[in-house]
Amino acid sequence: MKQPAKVMYRRTLETLIALELLMSFSFLGYFHVEPISITIAYIPVLIAGVLLSPKASTLVGLFFGLASMWKASASYVLPADQLFSPLLSGNPVGSLALSVGSRAFFGLAAGLLYAAAKKLRHPAWGIAMVSYLAPRIHACFVYGTMYLFFPETGYNPADALSGFFTPVEVASNGVIAAVIVLLWIASCSPVWQQFQQRIEFMHSLQAERRYHRLSIVFMTALTLAAALAVTVYFVNRIDYVLGGRGINLTDPGYMDVFHLQVQFLLGIISLMTLVAQFLILNREYNSYQAYEGKMDFLTGSLTRRAFFASCSRALRSMERQETAKGYFIMVDLDDFKTLNDSYGHPEGDRALKEVSLCMKELFGNRGVIGRLGGDEFAVLLYQEVSRPELEVDLRHLLNRVRKITWDGWHLTCSVGALPVRTGCEPEDLYRAADQLMYAAKEKGRNRYVIGDENWQIQTLEKL
Repeated sequence: MKQPAKVMYRRTLETLIALELLMSFSFLGYFHVEPISITIAYIPVLIAGVLLSPKASTLVGLFFGLASMWKASASYVLPADQLFSPLLSGNPVGSLALSVGSRAFFGLAAGLLYAAAKKLRHPAWGIAMVSYLAPRIHACFVYGTMYLFFPETGYNPADALSGFFTPVEVASNGVIAAVIVLLWIASCSPVWQQFQQRIEFMHSLQAERRYHRLSIVFMTALTLAAALAVTVYFVNRIDYVLGGRGINLTDPGYMDVFHLQVQFLLGIISLMTLVAQFLILNREYNSYQAYEGKMDFLTGSLTRRAFFASCSRALRSMERQETAKGYFIMVDLDDFKTLNDSYGHPEGDRALKEVSLCMKELFGNRGVIGRLGGDEFAVLLYQEVSRPELEVDLRHLLNRVRKITWDGWHLTCSVGALPVRTGCEPEDLYRAADQLMYAAKEKGRNRYVIGDENWQIQTLEKL
């Protein structure tokens, strides 16, 4: 998976797991039709398969199975549902295979089928077909596992086709297929791609904050402890109230009430997780909009003031993590005044926009980019990058800039770069990189110069 998708991939997966648990522990995805239970809680599994990967859909399927196993472990469930519980079925291995294994393999199969469908000439039709058949595929895994481990029930994989052509089945499967296809189309839209890039960018500026991760761990532990305390309290109060009315719970009855209360709280925690994910995304998107307000109108890069402020935050974050292995880069266009004088300022503006676009494509997901004034740009790479990787990027930058032409005249740039050291300020980096950039100009322009860790000139190259 490419770097730009990591944060949204994880958040989407977390959201789908929370949605899976919410559907499993509510009537949103689970209801009884005697003598067996019917569920549509597999829908998050399909969404994970089509939007993320087979690995993600397998994981969501695993949670689907764990939730069904928990529900089946109460003494009040229907006899057919007790087969899903290792505690009640009399065949623990078979129950684990039925409740967890069949759902995990269903998630894997769905993910692999979606991956194959996306390679078709018309992927939407393939995705629609997989989604339409998904309920029967799920049923096939469940009935097939029953056939292997619980043959006395009389179920076999062929039972998965039962009722497949009924009007209700056709309509419900069609709706599910339409929803999955629309979600996939939306995920491929430029609007969603741009939203992801903005969230990724804002996260990259904040992800290295240690206190942020510690606060999440603390709040998670606190929430789980509070949920357990609430569960014990309510079960105790229910027992007390019923006892006051002359109804005494037996030990199995007490455990059933506790079991239901845990389900309720897991559903509430899942709902809280969904709300929290929405609030986090909303906050980061609003942060990006505020960040965007600090950008240079012409090029879309940060203004000088906003760039140095962002560099200060990034450097502090790098110091806390002891990962000061990035680079500070200065870029200055060669003979830019001649370009403006010869072809006019509109063409000069076009050059600035194209150079800024080149830099965003090369460094946008790994660094902060600013226009410091005129034809001068700067980049702070806050992610670890090796010297050979940096040289490849700088050669690409020189090549891309040189492709900007006017009547056979090629635009070029001079670049200075140096490693980031701990304890330095953005202004220190700027002055040192600026000297390296001018060294590149003195050597003939259209080249880069890289300083070593002591900020001494070490390498220069011309294309």
